[in-house]
Parts: sequence; structure tokens; C-alpha cells
Amino acid sequence: MNDSVRLLISQLSTLEDPRQAGKVTYPLVEMSMLTVAGVIADCDGWEDVADFGRDRLEWLRQFLPFENGIPSHDTLARVFSIINVEQLEACVTRWIEQTFPLSTEASNNTCPSNNTDPSNAASAANPDTASTPRPHVAFDGKTMRGSHDRIHEGSPLHVVTAYASTPGVTLGQTAVAAKSNEITAIPLLVSALCLTGCIVTIDAMGCQKEIVRCLREAEADYVLAVKGNQPTLHQAIIDYFDALEEHEAAGVEFQHKETVDQKRGRIEQRLYWTVPAPPELTASGEWVDLSSIGMVISVRTENGKTSCETRYYIMSSDSDVEDFSRVVRAHWSIENSLHWRLDVVFREDESRMRTGHSARVFTMFRKIALNLLTQERSTKRSARAKRKQAARNAQYLLKVLTSV
Repeated sequence: MNDSVRLLISQLSTLEDPRQAGKVTYPLVEMSMLTVAGVIADCDGWEDVADFGRDRLEWLRQFLPFENGIPSHDTLARVFSIINVEQLEACVTRWIEQTFPLSTEASNNTCPSNNTDPSNAASAANPDTASTPRPHVAFDGKTMRGSHDRIHEGSPLHVVTAYASTPGVTLGQTAVAAKSNEITAIPLLVSALCLTGCIVTIDAMGCQKEIVRCLREAEADYVLAVKGNQPTLHQAIIDYFDALEEHEAAGVEFQHKETVDQKRGRIEQRLYWTVPAPPELTASGEWVDLSSIGMVISVRTENGKTSCETRYYIMSSDSDVEDFSRVVRAHWSIENSLHWRLDVVFREDESRMRTGHSARVFTMFRKIALNLLTQERSTKRSARAKRKQAARNAQYLLKVLTSV
């Protein structure tokens, strides 16, 4: 058993079991480890997990005793619907921080106090000594459509996830409370993660003064999309870039970069601009540590038709157009490499789990599995093909579990 698996079991062992101690036949840590292995091995529900466990019982005993065998799918569903799901997410986050460190602080298993002066955040990354780009973390929400309980008029589960574009792993998740939205959920997730020295990107929903404050207290820099939900800020940025274009803002130091991508008959030209934020945006201090603003113009030509889109951003870091262009492009990895794969590889949107915390628990196990499948690089096959291979081949399943 390698260190990563041992650490995962150690973290899962800290979960509080909601059942009466004297009536527990199947330990919660065994049920959890069974589910992790089962989801890697192409299991998409509790029945699949129970069947997998019975088929691979002796193999599973290399990790834990499983003295009483494998629970039924009804037992799995019932227990995981009532566990403390926030505690499960915290356990998994701790395992991820120690297994997939993003920075020196993370690799030492320490996260500086959130009471540290946020003005020191930029120096935390220490760009003069770092030879690699600063870690990038994207925040975004996803609705699990199949969890909509029409009979009891329950809303579908909506989960906000933090995703590190390199090395391509989920760092943590939290659910959006009923009758609420991502604006209230994002600060909770920020406070649960170690983001020191990272650059965080969020779409326009996350462009909120409270979220900016939370990110700076976490010693992270932000690059936030700005749209009509912040009309005053949005219009001020548009006006400033218009003035630059008309040469009315003489003496302003701006940076510019252009890229052209050609793929499958589609040509996309991207024009990036960054510039120090003007005094009228920074004077009030409402947007904590706002340092620069950015603009991206995307011109796409496909099938003889050309479209153009302009997007605007606020940033807490200096107006480095290379960093800006990198993280703006990398932000979409949370859609393409996480959300799309959860739906296509793990069939998440088709899942009909609705009882208690089942849907939220199972999506956490999916993300553990996807983290491990992504890190297993002995083959260049897709995550879907890796799952099927893990289902067929116990040796390959062990390789995935011990890939980090």
C-alpha cells in the first residue's frame, strides 16, 4: 500500500459514523474505500458498487479487513445519505492538499493564517525564485440535473468546485444551499482551501466585493470576469479601454498579446490587453487590492461565418499579459476537463440519486476517482477507457489507486 492510499484511508477513517455504534456491521471507512475503488472501476451507482465489492472482496482486503464482507446497495445508499457530507468534503480536501501540492506551503502541509496581511499575497508566490508559472485555480458551479426531485418539489443539487488546471485535479467542493446561489457558497469553499500564492479565476457570478475580500485574505490573487451584474464597474472598464483605443489616455503603460488557433476548420484569434487600473476604480478601496484590468477580444471564423466577443476582467496582480492570457484560457479547463468528463465519462447528469446527501457524496467520490485517473499516465487512453480497463483488470485498478 503506497503513501497516498494510506493517507486516503487515514482521512476517511476520521469520518463520524451516524449509526449506533453497537449496530454497525460494515465500518464506514470500508464502505468509503469500496466506493472509491468501485467508481474508478466504472461503477455509476450503489448497485454497481455493491456488485463490484462482492466480485473483488479478496482484492479489497489488501487495504482493509472487510471482515463482514460487502454491504448491500441499500445499506450503502442509506448510510451515505445521512453522513456528515461537509466532514467528508473536508477529509477529501485535506487528502488532496497533501497528495497534489500546488505550492511550497501546500507541500509542507501548512497554510498560512488567514489573518495575514493580504498585501503580502503577491510576494507569497515569490516570482523571482519560481521557474514555473504560479498555480491557477478555477472556481465554477455545476447543476446535477438528475437530482431534481419533482415529486417533492426539491431543487436539483448545485455544487461549486475548485479545480487546479495544473495538475488537473479537483481541490474541493461545496453545495449551494437551497434558495441561495454561488455568491454565498464560494467564500465557504475559499475558506476551506489553501490558496496561498495561487491565481484564482471565477466567471462574472463571482465578481463580488465579498468574494474579492475572501480571496485576498486567503493570500490568493484574483482574475474575475466582469459583466452586467456589476454595471458601474463594467461600464467604467469599457469606457477606459475605449479611451485607450482613441488615444485619450496618453502615457498609460499597457501590455498586449495576440494568439491564433486553427483547429478542425475553425480559426480563432484572441487579442489580450492589460493595463493598470485607473484611479477612479481603485480610489474607494471597495474592490480590495484591485491593481489592473484586462480585455480579451475573441474573433472566431467557422464555416465562413465570423463572430466577435469582448470580455473584461479585474485583477489583483500586476498587469502581466502573459499570466493574464494563460489563466483566462485555463479557466475553461474546469468545463472541458472536469464538468464535461463528469457528464460523459461518469454519466453524472443521468444519475437519479436524490435521497439525503447521496448525490453530493457520490459526486465527491467521482472527483476522487477522476483525480486518480488523470494522474495515471502509463497510457494515453481516455478516462472512460481507463475506467473500463480498471473494471476488467485488478492490477490496473491498483495502478490507478497508487498513481500518486
